Amino acid sequence: MYLAIDIGGSTTRVGCTSDLHSSRIELIEQFPTHHIFAVQMKTLLGVLAAVRREPLVGVGISLGGHIASDGLSVRDAANLRDYEGKPLVALLQEAAGCPVRLAHDTVCGLLAEKSFGALAPFDLCAYLTVSTGTGAAIQLRKAGQALAVSIEMGHQLLAGNTRPCLCGQVGCLETITGGRQIALRFGREAAQIDDITFWQEFTEALALGILNLARLTRAEAIAISGGIALNVPYLREHLPGSVAVLCARDVPQLFWSQLGQTAPLLGAAVLLDTPEAAIIH
Repeated sequence: MYLAIDIGGSTTRVGCTSDLHSSRIELIEQFPTHHIFAVQMKTLLGVLAAVRREPLVGVGISLGGHIASDGLSVRDAANLRDYEGKPLVALLQEAAGCPVRLAHDTVCGLLAEKSFGALAPFDLCAYLTVSTGTGAAIQLRKAGQALAVSIEMGHQLLAGNTRPCLCGQVGCLETITGGRQIALRFGREAAQIDDITFWQEFTEALALGILNLARLTRAEAIAISGGIALNVPYLREHLPGSVAVLCARDVPQLFWSQLGQTAPLLGAAVLLDTPEAAIIH
């Protein structure tokens, strides 16, 4: 049995599968992500103890933060600061008694959509999540090998934006599109905001971010996912048109994630079947 763990900024999901080449994964646990690392680990170790009645072959972890170059810990996570520098892989590997792999949640989402979803036909492609944070991963090719790398999509600077970001910069895209920063500004979740002016600003900013993503990476296709992107009707209706208006040429193909919010969890399992050299942390 393979175990997959998706540690998002708001929710943690745990699933299992016996086949890394299948898009089917069984969700066995779901709980709010605790922002204190030790508390989160206590919960995860409890889940591991419960499932180890069957031998584990591997554990894949998707996490909403940038991973250290050695793939063993979290280097930077604006929404999970207490996780930074902690021995996440070592602790879970000791408890699980099997190999453990860790990657950014956008890399895992990309692996899943490339293996089983909308991005399967494309070589140059990207996965974008709009949820607690705003992040992306792209697939590149070098000497015929596919490489997956996460990028600072949400921390590109927008002219005229003076809002301070949780990352320490001023003017980041994520100050407009990040769920946590929206909640801090308005005192409620993004889905509860019904102000059309807010969603117009949100959509225009995200469209500009997508255009920049396409131009800088030459991505032919982008799969869009995340709790906000998939659950706000205004965004689904107006975002493709807003991107098309900005693009004078080579409009990227936009897809709503076929795997939905399961993509990072499923991608954490796919990670176990992906060569380490194919992931750039």
